[in-house]
Amino acid sequence: MRVGLHLGKVLGTVAIVLASRTALADDAVTYADGSYGRIEGDLLFVGEIGAGVALGGPQLETHLSLLYLSTAGGYARYSESFENEDAPYARMLSFGFELRPLFLGRYALDMEKGPPHLDLFLDSLTLVVGATWSSPRRAEFDPEPGIELGLGIEFPFLPSASGPYLGVLGLARWNADDIANRVDRDFLERGSTLVFTLAWHQIFDANLVDFRDPPPRP
Repeated sequence: MRVGLHLGKVLGTVAIVLASRTALADDAVTYADGSYGRIEGDLLFVGEIGAGVALGGPQLETHLSLLYLSTAGGYARYSESFENEDAPYARMLSFGFELRPLFLGRYALDMEKGPPHLDLFLDSLTLVVGATWSSPRRAEFDPEPGIELGLGIEFPFLPSASGPYLGVLGLARWNADDIANRVDRDFLERGSTLVFTLAWHQIFDANLVDFRDPPPRP
């Protein structure tokens, strides 16, 4: 529990620092097209750190993802339970697919009308599906993968796509034994987790596509 309280204090301090520093940024910048900077680049990088609420106590959750057009891409996640004896696992690695399905559809239908924080909040709705490898205490990672499914959403500090976000993510997890019905465990005993995150989003241009290119002339 002390680890969880300490982690919560750290996340809170970082959030305050980010908010105070980014509030001095160009807050007056607006995007009349409703993109909020998302079409200024074709890739979105997301880095997250969070506190997970799970059976056995708090967990440290870290997450990295790279999304094409702020919509779809891959992710990697590491979970650490600090050798808590009551936790379903000591640590876990996850790799998978992340989808944020609302942005392109809402943008194409001219539904990004503002306010910016609301549009970015709605468009942050996230679905994840991935493979997991867990490790019991003082043991190597299980060679047989499990699976995880997740649903999350984030709220931006700033009215732009790049910047700090606060979020929540629910993860349902099954290891290889659960999938093969070799053990009978409930939802929490399988390692399912509710994660509160502090994230940084960064749009950058990899020149995969450029919305600013003029259409070809006939």
